[in-house]
Amino acid sequence: MRFTLVIVVLAGLSTAHILVRTANYGPAVTSDSTTFLSTAMNFLAGEGLRDFADRPMVLWPPLFPLLLAAAGWVGIEPFAAGRWVNAAAFGLTILAAGGWLRSNVRSRGLALAATATLAASLPLSYEASRLMTDSLFALFTLLALIQWTAFLHQRTDAPLRWAAVFTALAALTRYPGVVLIGTGVLLLLPLARLKQTLVFGAISSVPLLAVLAHNWTVSKHLAGKRGTSGQSLSEGLRQTVEVFREWVVPPNAPEGLTYLLLLGLAGVAVVVLRATYGGRPDPEQRPAAAYFRLGPAIPFGGFALIYPTFLVAVVPFTVTQGIDSRYLLPVYVPLLLAAVFLLDRFLSIEVAGRMAIAKWGLASLVLLGLLAHGGFSAHRNLRLTTQAWIAGTPPPSVQRRLLATFRDPELYQDPP
Repeated sequence: MRFTLVIVVLAGLSTAHILVRTANYGPAVTSDSTTFLSTAMNFLAGEGLRDFADRPMVLWPPLFPLLLAAAGWVGIEPFAAGRWVNAAAFGLTILAAGGWLRSNVRSRGLALAATATLAASLPLSYEASRLMTDSLFALFTLLALIQWTAFLHQRTDAPLRWAAVFTALAALTRYPGVVLIGTGVLLLLPLARLKQTLVFGAISSVPLLAVLAHNWTVSKHLAGKRGTSGQSLSEGLRQTVEVFREWVVPPNAPEGLTYLLLLGLAGVAVVVLRATYGGRPDPEQRPAAAYFRLGPAIPFGGFALIYPTFLVAVVPFTVTQGIDSRYLLPVYVPLLLAAVFLLDRFLSIEVAGRMAIAKWGLASLVLLGLLAHGGFSAHRNLRLTTQAWIAGTPPPSVQRRLLATFRDPELYQDPP
């Protein structure tokens, strides 16, 4: 009960942190944000899903603008609604992750340290303070994967249906949600359950297919006409590795922390090998039973592998920029949850002598690493939030221009 209360408090503090951070000047605005805002306003005005240039919004799925429009129906201006939606998404992400850790990790200290680390996370808080779709997409992705872990544990259809619902919501938030659909189908293939695969596929993909059909009708493009970055696959891989490195060590942390956390990650690798190959095989055990026994390592780890691979493969041909923390944000929480779960499994192994010293030494290193990571991240977050609160500075000139463009469509000009 006390642990649940701590999780709720951390989730509440995460939400409050974003609201305070964006209180004086609102969430950060990008060119994408103006499209979401103007589409929401036009939808409220009965003009359909069209942006400030009176073009159909097809570059992104419609869920986020529709949420902003729904807030307008109850008297909340869409710009203010976006601030609350992303703050709530951040808080719910912490609540969902902490609740899952409470139910699936035996070590309360490890679970609490991981939850606090997420609450202080720089990547999560940064995206939550911007008027973008990434926080909502990361939340739906996490909820879908949590339902997958419940399905593999309970082997009942209810969690599978919920996984399909959250997958559909993720795909309606950002098009890369199709990776979550594909991951779900791959998770079901080893079980050879055609009916469940069809049910999951229908629930998760039909809403997105309807959106794509609408896009084709109004624009003759399934997901809009985009530029391309033209970068090589090796460059995309390098960018992905760089993002992971930035996640492991906060920018204000001493370099020595890198080695501490890398030792912890090496320990997690040991856990993976032991969980996969350790113990004597049971000739009576069916493959499906072994599949279920691996539990959360499968959906969390599988998605954390498939999604970056997908980005590295498609970004050179579908977007004008490279891979950054925003694109990889959906795998941030699943990676941490999978690592914590596997470490907890490792700590539950009965060992003696030198192995016991090595085991608890590794556990201490990881726990200290998590606490240090959370501490440095919290310090940087508090400094940034305090500066924003005290200074109350208006948005930078680029953001002011974008807001003006949104409020006065005549300022918009097509690029040459």
